[in-house]
Formats: sequence, structure tokens, C-alpha cells
Amino acid sequence: MFFLKNKAKVAVHNGNFHADDLFSIATLSLYLGYMPKIIRTRDLKIINEADYVVDVGEEYNPSKSKFDHHQNGGAGKRENGIPYAAFGLVWKEFGERITGLKLSQEIIDKKLTQVIDADDNAFDICKDFTCDARPYTISNYVFLKNSVCEEKDRDQVFGKLVIWALDILKAEISITNRLVNDIDKVEAIYSSTQDKRLIVLDKNYNWDKVLSEHSEPLFVVKPSPDIKAWKVYCVRVKGEAFKCRADLPTSWGSKKDDELAKATGVPDAIYCHHSKYMAIAKSKEGALKLAELAIKNTEK
Repeated sequence: MFFLKNKAKVAVHNGNFHADDLFSIATLSLYLGYMPKIIRTRDLKIINEADYVVDVGEEYNPSKSKFDHHQNGGAGKRENGIPYAAFGLVWKEFGERITGLKLSQEIIDKKLTQVIDADDNAFDICKDFTCDARPYTISNYVFLKNSVCEEKDRDQVFGKLVIWALDILKAEISITNRLVNDIDKVEAIYSSTQDKRLIVLDKNYNWDKVLSEHSEPLFVVKPSPDIKAWKVYCVRVKGEAFKCRADLPTSWGSKKDDELAKATGVPDAIYCHHSKYMAIAKSKEGALKLAELAIKNTEK
């Protein structure tokens, strides 16, 4: 009971909750190693007695564990112009210590933290659209929970959403650390490959980040342990979500099993995605043959 009584206290504003305060507390819980006592208030006396203050209090001072951005002038901006919200300020302070890797801290900031900070600061990072649909963000979900939440249940829902945010953050840290740890391995394979149009990986490494930085790779062959097969992937254009440097042959699209084997001449070819960015063979040899055929197709 002594440990429980001496849990750190975190002050955060009451009323409507937002993604940035939820993820701020989730970050602090990872740093502390336990879920702190959460006090939702705007009472300055109570705020000043807390061990950590996030998204309230109108002060940013990491040396005093105060992480607000609502003061006059805000709490600064990143080089790309996205202003800091509470989550960004807390992540900047503790992210590297939590992940253990500076690069992981930076990747998660770009992938998750900046998106939440931008939404909280009404900073639009999705201005260019080809249709009238917009991305459904984490902040959209939190807004939804606010809208359907009764006032009397708000603190309870907030607590549940902190756990939800914590689950997301832990998963992102796990996958990002794995990605960072794979970088040197993929880089070494790239460097030792003679024909760099085709990169063959011996394990299921995260390869996108490394290979998109190099101009030569067109296709990747790698094992897919979950289905006990080998896959051929097209390398995406850097900065593009779906556009590839070269697609698989048009005649392969949507084909599978005997139909794909007949179209490719590869007996154990079993599937090609309709978008022609990925194909599967039962064996490494089959996947290599598919990749070699795809390279020849680009030479026509």
C-alpha cells in the first residue's frame, strides 16, 4: 500500500478530453513504470501540487514537469511548422528514454505525435485531396467518445481511453524499435547485392524505410512465415503511400494458383494482388523467378 499511496500525481484539465492529453498520460505511465494518479481539474492550487502537469496550467517548463501549450505564444513549433501540443512536449522529453532509441522517438513523433498535435492545434496537415473523403484520425475517435459521453461518466471514460492510448503507444514502440533494429541489416544486404534492382532478404525484415532511400531497388523478395511462402514486393516511390517504382506485369493482376502459374510459367506461383504490387510463390526459387520476370518486363 505504501507504493500505491505514493504514486505520482498528474494534473490534466477536466471537461472534454482530447487525444493529446490521453497520450501524454500514456507516455508518462510508460516513463514511470505504472499508471499515475490522474487529477482532472483547472484549479491552480491543485495543479501546482501535482508532480506532473499536462495540457493545463499555461506553462511549459520540462524542468518543473509542466507541459502545457495553451499559454500566449504557445510552446513552440517543429521545423516543419507543426505546433507542439501536450503530447508532443511530453514525448519530446521522455520519448527517447521510453523507447531506448533516438531514431524510434523521432519516427513515432512523425507517425503519431505530430498528427495528434496538429489536430489539437487546428493545424491542417491534409490539405490536398483528390476526393471529398478525409482520413479518420485518432483525434476523430476521441471526439466521438466525447460526443456520446454523459457528463457524469466523463472521468471514467477518460480513464478507459488512457488505457486505450497506452495500448496504441506500446504497439507503436514495439514495431518502431523492430524497424530501427532492422535498418542496419537491410542496409548491409543492399550494399552486398550486385544487381540492386532486386533485393533478396533472408528474414522478414522491415525494408521500406531503407530501400526507399536508394534509387535502384525495384523489387524485394522475402519470406512470409505466417503463410509459409515467399513474397515479391514492389518498392514504393519515396514519400508515396501506394505508387511503386515499377509494377508487376499487368497480365498477372488478380490471378492465383493454376491461372497465375500458367501466366507466369512459375509452377508454384499462387497469388498476385489486383493492384500488382505484390505476388506470392510457395518457394524462394519461385518468388525469385517471379521477380526476375518482373525485372525483364520493366526492360521492354
